[in-house]
Parts: sequence; C-alpha cells; structure tokens
Amino acid sequence: MKKKLLIALFASLAVGAFAASKTDTLVVTTNPQMHCMSCENFIKKNIRFVKGTKKIETSVPSQTVTIVYDASKGNFDAYAQAFKKIGYDVKKVEAKKQAASKK
Repeated sequence: MKKKLLIALFASLAVGAFAASKTDTLVVTTNPQMHCMSCENFIKKNIRFVKGTKKIETSVPSQTVTIVYDASKGNFDAYAQAFKKIGYDVKKVEAKKQAASKK
C-alpha cells in the first residue's frame, strides 16, 4: 500500500514539473545578414547551447531565425549575448499572426 502511495506521489510531482515549463518562440533577424546554408549551420551549431533551447529554424530568404525555448530557462537577452559572441547582432521580429480558422 505504501509503495502505491509513493509511486502516485512521485508521478504527480513529475507531471507538475513538466506542466510548469512554458515554451516561448522568439523570431529575430541578424546583422550581418545570413547569406548561405553555411551561415545557417553556424548559427544553429552555436545558439543551440543557450540554456532552454528546444528548436532553432533559420531562413535565408526571409532573413529570420526562429527559436523555440523554455521561458523558465532562457530569454531574449541570453540569445542576444550568444549571437554577439559569434559576431551577430539581433533584432526581434513581430511574428505574423496566422489565420484562426481555415475554410
């Protein structure tokens, strides 16, 4: 009986810990601009080490870097510093709103 209660307690604590993490999305442009796949790979390779980073997408045509991260571990300033270390300045971009419903 005690084992079942302990298991239930630990399971509820684990679920609570996962529920507490909030992901956020940051879209930035870089200066200097990205020119090729090598630039994209350089950014992805170095920025992935910022604490809380879950996913990085780069786009040379739109000149954007989209970062999905855990908001309890990272923030814009941490990413701005990481970009600065590799030779880029960043500026936030307003995310385009998607249509709420599709017909």
